[in-house]
Amino acid sequence: MAVVLGSWACGDAGDSPQATVVTLSQVPSSTAPHGKASVQRLAEGQHAFVGRLVLEPNVAIPLHRDASEETIHVVEGTGTLTIDGKSFAIGPGATAFMPAMAEVRFENGPDRLVALQVFAGGDSQRKYDGWDLASSAP
Repeated sequence: MAVVLGSWACGDAGDSPQATVVTLSQVPSSTAPHGKASVQRLAEGQHAFVGRLVLEPNVAIPLHRDASEETIHVVEGTGTLTIDGKSFAIGPGATAFMPAMAEVRFENGPDRLVALQVFAGGDSQRKYDGWDLASSAP
């Protein structure tokens, strides 16, 4: 049975970005209130966001639209991604592009999913602002 992630609200853009270089171990992880998903904000600017998204087994992300373009690259795990009514089986090595305002949903498979997530433009990454910030990286 899938655990459905709740809806998210986007906030303000924040301060101007600074140049950064980080390693995965330096970036804290934010966990969704239900504890079944986490994200590490690897890089974030005024027009782009790169995150490492982790979903626990059998998690579902409900139908939603993001104001910005989104690309997901799967590192491990499998699932079904539906974009504008068309479903795709995705797994390690798969990369999916979703145009701004595309109708998207995702159902994770029986294993943990790890993906790189890129938002271009807009503030779609603000949906993670309310997630609990861990004191150290995973």
